[in-house]
Amino acid sequence: MIWQQNVTQIVMLTNLMEGGKKKCFQYWPDCLKTEVFGNVTIENVSEKHYSSYISRTFLISHKEQQMSRDITQYHYTMWPDHGTPEPLSLAIFHSQVFRTNSDENRPPIVVHCSAGIGRTGTFIALDALYKEGKSSGKINVAKYVKIMRSCRMNMVQTYGQYMTIFFALNERFKASPQRQSLSTVEDKLDSLLSSTQKQPCIAREFEKLLLIRPEYTIDDYLEASQQVNKKDNVLPLDKHILYLSTSIANRGSYINAIAVCSYLKNNAFIVTHHQPPEDAVDFLRLLIDHRSGTVICMDSGCQRKSLKSWIPRLSSDKVVEPFSVQLVGVTETNVKVTNIRIIEKADKDFSHAVTIVEPRDIPEPDDIPMDPTSLLSLVSYAMNVSTDGPITIISKDGASLCGVFCAVFNCIQQINMDNNVDVFTTVRQLQSRRPEFCSTPGEYLLVYRALHDYIGTISEKIYENL
Repeated sequence: MIWQQNVTQIVMLTNLMEGGKKKCFQYWPDCLKTEVFGNVTIENVSEKHYSSYISRTFLISHKEQQMSRDITQYHYTMWPDHGTPEPLSLAIFHSQVFRTNSDENRPPIVVHCSAGIGRTGTFIALDALYKEGKSSGKINVAKYVKIMRSCRMNMVQTYGQYMTIFFALNERFKASPQRQSLSTVEDKLDSLLSSTQKQPCIAREFEKLLLIRPEYTIDDYLEASQQVNKKDNVLPLDKHILYLSTSIANRGSYINAIAVCSYLKNNAFIVTHHQPPEDAVDFLRLLIDHRSGTVICMDSGCQRKSLKSWIPRLSSDKVVEPFSVQLVGVTETNVKVTNIRIIEKADKDFSHAVTIVEPRDIPEPDDIPMDPTSLLSLVSYAMNVSTDGPITIISKDGASLCGVFCAVFNCIQQINMDNNVDVFTTVRQLQSRRPEFCSTPGEYLLVYRALHDYIGTISEKIYENL
């Protein structure tokens, strides 16, 4: 069918296995391998793995015809079994699928899930209605779903999928992703950041972010709001909260911590605030339960009293029942690195190694609370962490500077993977997890300043190699 219909793009909306059941046969070979299906030979030329999808490039040929074709498969991997995806995530995925293919005369795109009606219908409706809305200024979701069902029964199976069409369209119409080449970004930032005056372009972006930032209600924070002893200014959303599984007497499973995605990996970060000394045990449980071996501290020493309450001095231990904390060593380069080991007192064979990374220069509490060099030093260290577990990021409230760190990290991953960048969409995605991320003009500008320095650095390396 792919060969006969001259298809060049495939959108796959299911995982191969979900809930212990096979949902789709893997009709392609593993990366850099070749398989033959009847008269058709397919070679998997390359794969790129992102936080919510995988992009694969296939080369297919037919033994009766002396020619071959390139096929791109966009495999969305974050559609939960018996659930619905995050609308913004699906909207950005849709934008990426059609980013380089706007030709109206292009061959048909194959869209499939498992049964080919629920998720498939949702995606097709999103695409058709977005294009209709862009051209005519109005849409009718119910009417279009009815048209699809006249062609194929049960397209858009559930109420949740039907509502996902509305939510994803809302995200698409509010703002479209705008990827920019590195040369464009560098020229733009050179002119903007060299001026001593305010940057109107970046200011307008920030104002738009505030306008479209998600607004959550108390119902979205039910778990955190039930913690009557907690006085946190920034609360975790129920749908992204991380729970503690290690059982300790008189301690619950709640902690103000959320999971955050990087550009390439789902739930790459844990973001939380400095726990008071009496809750230090919960922070240690968080690191152990979620196998986090790296902690990035984003703020000044006076705000890290909680760390000092349980990090021992050299050649001594600190007891935080039921754990004992050992200091392994401290090193300083462009960042301060403290290596510790968490030991469970009841099980001497268990230990969890943790590296705590702090900026060398103490940030000042002004509108731009950290200089780009210090920020890039922290990001650079985190990008070279080799363990698979999430990186834990902490600040005074779990939002200040944490969003900046994640934004710069994610943008650099996008630059390295795709050779382009979209700061606005990156921050927008982070704010869907925690609206307080990058919520001041100073923090948003800091993201740009750090990226400007990073792009300048890689440009210098390119010139040196010429």
